[in-house]
Amino acid sequence: MNLVRFIARRYLFSKKNTNAINIISAISVLIFTVGTAVMIIILSFLNGLEGLVMGMNDSFDPDIKITAKFAKTFPADSLIDLIEETKGIEFISQTLEDNVVVRYGDAQEISKIKGVDQRFKNVTNIDTFIVYGDYKLSDDKRNYAVFGSSIASSLNVNIESIQTQATLFVPKKGVEYNQLNPDASLSMQYVVPSGVVVLNEEGDKDLIVASLPVVQALFNVEGRVSGLELKVVPDEIKTVQSVLIEILGDSYEVLNRSEQNESAYKVFKTEKWATFAILTLVVLIAAFNTVGALTMLVLEKKKDISILRSMGAEQSTIRKIFLTEGLLITWTGIFVGLFIGIGFIFVQHTYGIVPLEGSFVEYFPVNLKLYDIIGVVMVISLLGFLASIYPSLKAAEEK
Repeated sequence: MNLVRFIARRYLFSKKNTNAINIISAISVLIFTVGTAVMIIILSFLNGLEGLVMGMNDSFDPDIKITAKFAKTFPADSLIDLIEETKGIEFISQTLEDNVVVRYGDAQEISKIKGVDQRFKNVTNIDTFIVYGDYKLSDDKRNYAVFGSSIASSLNVNIESIQTQATLFVPKKGVEYNQLNPDASLSMQYVVPSGVVVLNEEGDKDLIVASLPVVQALFNVEGRVSGLELKVVPDEIKTVQSVLIEILGDSYEVLNRSEQNESAYKVFKTEKWATFAILTLVVLIAAFNTVGALTMLVLEKKKDISILRSMGAEQSTIRKIFLTEGLLITWTGIFVGLFIGIGFIFVQHTYGIVPLEGSFVEYFPVNLKLYDIIGVVMVISLLGFLASIYPSLKAAEEK
């Protein structure tokens, strides 16, 4: 085996009689280098983007959320009495979510409104994502609301003008629409915009956060909520979730943070592996260049193969020489590609050379994961091995 590696290294680095073989071999190394570096860089960028978006969701979503399976709302007090003694729960926040029409000045939009109590900011970190104004929902004189960045822009909200109120309205239940007096068939509440929150494109595009009593009055469901959101001791989330599932039975859903964002997690995972598959296909197509390089090398080394056979070399030895030659081309490319890819990720993480426009972070986040490196090395090695099989078999048949 040492002889095989020695000859393979000589064939790779020595000058060939036909200069084109040197060029094609160099191109083969370059293909695996670029393929490895690009896969490492793109996967790290996708990891960074996933971490950014999920981190913003994590700041707004609770550790555990309880909702009713068969009803839109449920009485809060009785359920809180049932679960508040569970070990590991730090805070319980009552929330009420539904759709609402909001009018501000001459603009009008359909929005999602979320009524929250005073403990909501203890359960989540929403106040840390306020980019304009303050997280304020009420005082002795007025009711306030925090607007998502997108709907605030659509309504042209001016948080500095406390005289301009936003009107929230929904149809009254059981009341027919009155064309002569439309307001009589609508339930209305008024809030003053106090701040603008930025989460992500989906999380804040149509979100309004108001105080729970205002939203309960708007929908005429005093004392009822659509969810209970829990802050839990980090190491006890799974335990608390299991206990609550047992206590509440089949009438309620008890979801941890990842389950609340299951669709978002699936999208990121699907996108990442689809990208990985496309890049693998591109490298596979480009790897056929290695087949050509090794085939030309076999033709040039016919005389060497004959000499090795006369010295007693078996077909398996000849095959291993050219198979090792292909793997050396592949591994050289992988090594250089890893150096370039990891180096670029380090520079991006340290100095932020690639900006991220339209976000509250200045530079594109990156996150290099060990299993991505292992996966890339294994896939590129497999492609190099497959590209080397045919030339090595052809070399073994030469006489």
